[in-house]
Amino acid sequence: MSKDVIDVNGEEVVVREDTAKAYRWKRFAVIIFTGIILIFLGWIVFFSGFLLTTQPGTGTGPASNAVQNGPVGP
Repeated sequence: MSKDVIDVNGEEVVVREDTAKAYRWKRFAVIIFTGIILIFLGWIVFFSGFLLTTQPGTGTGPASNAVQNGPVGP
């Protein structure tokens, strides 16, 4: 059997080739899964903020309802 070297916690370890392949695929899967999670979180944050800004609000400032505030000036 051929041997391969992998890096585990900063140490190089000699293992069988199939074990090294499995280790590399596991690391690859974790990195891809983390990336997908971050993309989904970004989408959720973006669309939740986007939907909140497009909904009509009930303003509480002085210019929110001109009829209620009455005429301005003399």
